[in-house]
Amino acid sequence: MPRAETDATRGSPRRAGGILLELLLAIALFAAAAAFTMSALRSATDGVRRADLRARAADLAESRLAELDAGLVSAGELGEESRGEDESELAVSVEIVQSPTASLARARATVRDMTSADRTVVAVADRTVDLGDVRREEPAR
Repeated sequence: MPRAETDATRGSPRRAGGILLELLLAIALFAAAAAFTMSALRSATDGVRRADLRARAADLAESRLAELDAGLVSAGELGEESRGEDESELAVSVEIVQSPTASLARARATVRDMTSADRTVVAVADRTVDLGDVRREEPAR
């Protein structure tokens, strides 16, 4: 019996193998937890970026319609697609549909993400605008 106590206290090869296995298991668990945390962090960061992009796109669409309504830009100056001054990744196009009323028209601003391959629509805003005497220029006949 005294011999068995001596082997247990000295650390037999069997006990040393158990410690190595515990160490490897702890490292694997730590790596898995780190990978899960990094994945969750990346997902949260992407969500914040998408929310920021949508907010900037909605602001850009509303500001283009407000400029049109205030008379700062005429309907003829609106190109097919124009980029915002500081939003190089966003492009806005404004479509104007005349109403039976002489000065009122329905305007729709569509903002697209130019960095995506399919130019995804990020925001759409529409409202009735007062064009006054300025109307969309018709092509010469």
